[in-house]
Amino acid sequence: MWRFREADIKRLPEPVQQYFRVCGYLGQPKMFNADVIWKESYIKLSPEKEWTPLETSQFNAVIDPVRIAHMQAVSMSLQVRDLYRNGKGHMFGKLFNLIPVVNAKGPEISQSSLITLFTEILLIPSYSLQSYITWEPVDQHTAKARFRHQQIDVSGTFHFDDTGKFRRFETHDRYYSETKGTFVKKRFSALVDDFQAKDGVQIPRKVRIIWHLDDGDYEYFKGEISEMVYNVRA
Repeated sequence: MWRFREADIKRLPEPVQQYFRVCGYLGQPKMFNADVIWKESYIKLSPEKEWTPLETSQFNAVIDPVRIAHMQAVSMSLQVRDLYRNGKGHMFGKLFNLIPVVNAKGPEISQSSLITLFTEILLIPSYSLQSYITWEPVDQHTAKARFRHQQIDVSGTFHFDDTGKFRRFETHDRYYSETKGTFVKKRFSALVDDFQAKDGVQIPRKVRIIWHLDDGDYEYFKGEISEMVYNVRA
């Protein structure tokens, strides 16, 4: 079984190398896919609305990047699938498992779906070694990365704390859906509030997703990860 070695990470910026070391990934098997097990998750469908509790299941693949998330609202019969595969993004939702309520796709959705996956590349660190990711060092706490897949080309910045743990991803390349179906790029962040020890490594526990809009921040997703199950049968 292939395992992470110092030689694998030597081309990465120093804070990313340190993240591998601090979180215990060196010597661990490389992961080619993962089930992300969410203990709890919530979505806020607009800045004015209340939090909606979700039951979320998620699968990611690495070699050809894939992300599939299934979300079921706890308080209503609403199911949503958020997909990135083969360079395309698609969000599809049904009410009462019958009535379509969202069917979003197109270049803006595809780019935004890839950025959702981009935020997670340090949850499943094999992503960071793939040829579609290129890294640029900034300083001891910061590294920039570029994600090029199919026809999509996006960039973001990863921020690390004094202990070497990943704390925040930020990009200006994600599209925000405004009224009447228009899309505009807005600053977008994913935050990791704390970590937990699982199977010999440190993995993120509580995460938050935030849009930085002109009239203030809009935190639209938050959740707690209970486990990462690597190298599952797809």
